[in-house]
Amino acid sequence: MGRERGFTDGEVACLRALADIFLPQGFGLPGGADVDVASALATNARSWDPAVRLRVRVLLRTWDRSPVSAGMRRRFSEMDRSRQEEWVARCYRSRISAQRLVLTALKQLIVLTWASAEAVEDAIGYDYRCRIDDDVHGAARPVAGKPAPADPEPEPADYHRPGPAVASGAIPLRLVDRRAAAPRTAADSALTTETWPDLSDGEVIRADAVIVGSGAGGAVVSATLAEAGLEVVVLEEGPQVSAAHDFVGPMFERFQKFCRDNGTTQAWGTPPIPLPLGRVVGGTTVVNSGTCFRAPDRVLHRWEHEYGVEGAAAANMAAFFEPIEDFLHVRPVPWAVLGPNGAAAHRGAVALGMSGGPLLRNITDCHGCGQCAFGCPTDSKQAMHVSYLPRAQRAGARILSQCKVVRIEHRDGRAAGVRATLLDERRSKRGTIRVLADRVIVCAGAIGTPLLLEASGVPDPSGLTGENLRIHPATGVGGFFPGDDVSWKGTLQSYYIDSLFDTHEVMFEATSTVPSVGAGSLPGYGALAMPDLAALRTMATLGFYVSDTSKGRVRRLPGGEPLVTYQLNALDTKRMAIGVAVAAEVLLAAGATRVYPGIPGIDVLTSPADITGLKDKAVRPGHLKLTAFHPMGTVRMGSDPARSVLDPFGRHRDVAGLWVADASTFPSCVGVNPQMTIMAFASRTAAALLAEAGAAGSRTEEVAR
Repeated sequence: MGRERGFTDGEVACLRALADIFLPQGFGLPGGADVDVASALATNARSWDPAVRLRVRVLLRTWDRSPVSAGMRRRFSEMDRSRQEEWVARCYRSRISAQRLVLTALKQLIVLTWASAEAVEDAIGYDYRCRIDDDVHGAARPVAGKPAPADPEPEPADYHRPGPAVASGAIPLRLVDRRAAAPRTAADSALTTETWPDLSDGEVIRADAVIVGSGAGGAVVSATLAEAGLEVVVLEEGPQVSAAHDFVGPMFERFQKFCRDNGTTQAWGTPPIPLPLGRVVGGTTVVNSGTCFRAPDRVLHRWEHEYGVEGAAAANMAAFFEPIEDFLHVRPVPWAVLGPNGAAAHRGAVALGMSGGPLLRNITDCHGCGQCAFGCPTDSKQAMHVSYLPRAQRAGARILSQCKVVRIEHRDGRAAGVRATLLDERRSKRGTIRVLADRVIVCAGAIGTPLLLEASGVPDPSGLTGENLRIHPATGVGGFFPGDDVSWKGTLQSYYIDSLFDTHEVMFEATSTVPSVGAGSLPGYGALAMPDLAALRTMATLGFYVSDTSKGRVRRLPGGEPLVTYQLNALDTKRMAIGVAVAAEVLLAAGATRVYPGIPGIDVLTSPADITGLKDKAVRPGHLKLTAFHPMGTVRMGSDPARSVLDPFGRHRDVAGLWVADASTFPSCVGVNPQMTIMAFASRTAAALLAEAGAAGSRTEEVAR
């Protein structure tokens, strides 16, 4: 046969055997063989980036050869079933981390592909219904029936109990009582992008300003500059996406489609940490949960006084935060769309006397579909592709999609524009264009921005480009609850608990476990895991992240790809362990019958008494299963040239006309979900750019006279 849809016979044989072992038949759910996970994965692989497909094939080959490497006579695919099961069991509990990591990575791929199958969605009960109206949104297929929506309960008086997040300014009191928000019209959100073949090989475009990246930073800068009368061009590497055509189908497939490297970007270290990054028009705002905090006052104070970011104090930054909050309709999650997952966090927090409340989110008429991080199917979440980018386009900005900027052009210490590769839908190169402009604003994110600066030969006497990476390492604890409440029916990320925000710099956020993304996080496999998979709809998850003191770095590999490294230190490891214990405590207090902390040696907790053993556990970095969503800090701003790459307003010190406006500029960890801080500082950078442009224009007019 040679290949089956991109994998060799041996690779497919490995997948089939593992799928049968991980997901056996006979437990009231379709097994791995019933939905032919191996063929589905092989088919999906055809749409992956070539580098990602190659990495998965290397994983499969490594796994297939692993028994031989251990002194056994046969490859995994050549063993009989009993031997295969023995080898999987041996590697699953192995002390050799490489064996565990390879098997865990393959388990994730297999289980999430399985959970994306229609037959499995039906068996688990995932029907794409939303909470507030029980309508079906985001399904790629017909869903039978339409139960009548239940009348929402009235909002409880203790829904919001202000604590450190409010006291610190991260949650402004002016927004806590906001409830209503008018939806945008279709005209407000209309966006048209230019791409190949609209753009031709060799085309040269001239503009006053060119912006690299269309996420939180780039979108706000583009609107601000265009509304001030500048000719603006925005270049985005990813494609344009829409609710009507793209925000449909299983979440795992969307996640792979909308994220760089199909969602496989990693920060390498102990432990390796997945670091998914959006690659679409609108950037990561399309694939985040819409949570809107301001940078805490203490962080802004530190940036101003320790790093010399003048004017960064909370009193000054309010003028930038407030218009953004109002334009994006930032408000608390309505009680009607909170969902069982957020309600569990609320019950547990109230029972334990912890402060917290509904998260602030950039939403209009939220339906509670629970799909926010995979493209909001109702366009309620005000991501950049339905808010700031249309606003920029109405003011005259041009938005170019599938245009990968490969070099910033600069001559004699001054920015001159950018060079970009035109890509088609399969990411094949179709040509090259140039955008000539005296002002280049890089908004490619904390991973992409230092890579582009390095690839462009932008000088940096400080040597700090790519250094000081912070990521908010995060994890979650899952708890199963009695009854039939469906945890994913409601806002995906809905409720915060901030009792440890000041003392340990930990923020808890309730988040739903959508089957095709969360199923792979359950412990164990086979007969031990299938009952939990069947009951997945009743599992609530309480996630959290720490404001990290650990650091990483971003380097450019010879082929241009990033090498991201990050080592979790002892302090952050201790904070993560405390967070796991507290999250478990909250879920048990909320009524969970069993909780999975995800710590080796402590499989399940069933009562508060079990928490003692968890707290006494000596947790090491390698014990933790982490994810991160908030990279920042790799191109610092500040007043000291020895400690920062940019000046306090985002100007590059060594190339005039070159600016940066994204999370890479943060001098230290922001401590909360960063999108609002990115937008506010991007607005501030745009204002500084306009002030400089106005001053330059005035000088030019004087000379002309």
